[in-house]
Amino acid sequence: MIVAWKYRTSFDNAYQSFEKLTNFHKSAGADWMNMFITTGADNASFITAVGFESMKAYGKMDDIWNSPDSGMDKMMADNLRDTHLIETYTLNRMVGNMEEGEEHSNEVYSNFIFECDDADVVKDSHEHDWKYYKEGGCTGIDIHRINGGDYASNNTFWFSARFKSMEDLGANWDRMGETSYGKDLAEYHSKIKILKNFNGRSLKFERFK
Repeated sequence: MIVAWKYRTSFDNAYQSFEKLTNFHKSAGADWMNMFITTGADNASFITAVGFESMKAYGKMDDIWNSPDSGMDKMMADNLRDTHLIETYTLNRMVGNMEEGEEHSNEVYSNFIFECDDADVVKDSHEHDWKYYKEGGCTGIDIHRINGGDYASNNTFWFSARFKSMEDLGANWDRMGETSYGKDLAEYHSKIKILKNFNGRSLKFERFK
């Protein structure tokens, strides 16, 4: 599972916070940690995402952070004063292939948060989307259930498609308009409601395991 915080602050403060939190999350059992800058919904905000093996592992980290002798609030106090939190949410992957050839070297992501009443249809959509996105230069697609923030529903999902550069991402969308993508997936798209869409650029990434 993934826990993520979306917030606004300065670049300096975002990088300082990331460096401080890296050692903590590593020692608290996280698998990896990533920081993004976004364009689109909540434009010019940052997302810090931390991956855990399970909800239990995430809960262990949260217990450590909030223990009376952790010192985390004091350590982060200056950074938090200059940070405006937009939302906090958790992601649990339903289907995907991003772990294959994972690099996280300044990669970019096209993201859609959407609603759908049929989780099986969402899961089955991965194969069809991947066919077109792969031909357009995409290096992986993951679909997650999202909870928290404004998304307290089992029928809310996060679609994320990874590219090596923003040029590749843009070229993919140029190409999509010349294919039968919209026609072939029209029935599926009629069943979903997009709540937000935005791009994210990875600025920092640390893998602990």
